[in-house]
Amino acid sequence: MKLGIFCLSVAFPALSLCAAEPTALPAAATDTASHAVLQAGKKLGGKSTTHRFENLRAGAIQTAKGWNVQDFASSFFNPTSEEITVTMKMVSDDPKFVFANGQAGTFTKTYKLRPMQGETDNIYIGSPAFVGAPWPVAPKTNFTGSVEFSSPTPFYYYFLRETEVGEAVDATDAYFAAWKPWMDDVPAAWDDDLKQFVIPYTNYWHNEKSWPIGWHSVLTLTNNTDRPVMYTLKHIPYYGAQFNPKNDQTTHYKEQVVQVALQSGEEKKTTLQELFGWSADSMSSMEGCLLISPSRLDAKAGTTIRFSVPPNASGERLHDAIR
Repeated sequence: MKLGIFCLSVAFPALSLCAAEPTALPAAATDTASHAVLQAGKKLGGKSTTHRFENLRAGAIQTAKGWNVQDFASSFFNPTSEEITVTMKMVSDDPKFVFANGQAGTFTKTYKLRPMQGETDNIYIGSPAFVGAPWPVAPKTNFTGSVEFSSPTPFYYYFLRETEVGEAVDATDAYFAAWKPWMDDVPAAWDDDLKQFVIPYTNYWHNEKSWPIGWHSVLTLTNNTDRPVMYTLKHIPYYGAQFNPKNDQTTHYKEQVVQVALQSGEEKKTTLQELFGWSADSMSSMEGCLLISPSRLDAKAGTTIRFSVPPNASGERLHDAIR
């Protein structure tokens, strides 16, 4: 992610080639105007066997004033009862560009996604603290090009969109400057197989040493039908834990389920930490996904969901990230 967003080991940021017209991603102050290539009939945020993005940038450019940095990241969710394999393929505009693992021009990587589970991952190794992470773009190098994620089985992919440009004398400072203001709306897609809405990315990074401000997740759920609806919300963490500085105890995140009853026309806006009871006084490092099931299938069309991941306004350096 931003961290989104990261899949860090710290953590941090569909679409097929047989697509129709390119569809613009959420607006961002980028130099590259990234866009997705969508399969005919598909919408951004839906599940697909192929998710492809073009005109991307991740890395650092040295300037007269120091360093100019941008980055993006990924979140995957496997909505099936079987393990699936997702392959990432990055193709550089420069065929001589050398990735962090020594591959030139093209970088490939595979992900094994457990049933009803997901993963997040980063692109640019922008800090010495992350050296050794199997991310594609090495420190102080700059990738531009396309990235494609594919699997024989449809899966959800959320693109943690390109950061704004971060600039600083030091390359690491520029990296953090690029990610810290990152925010985005995450799409909610109805899954006909699961009979649920799928929000393929959640985040609660808070009070962590590298990212004391971090991010959190804000849900707005509206029942536009003419009758009451009971919504069952299931949160699935991909990784993560909370550390309590008062007793030095670590609590790993587990799947949680809550129910929200909404009358006709009623709206509920809440953060996930409020909804699921996650501590605001602890260090948290977690990314995951959210499933929302209405008590009546006919309520699908009358349900409005908005989900956003903005920076968290408070925070201090309590503990390192825990996966």
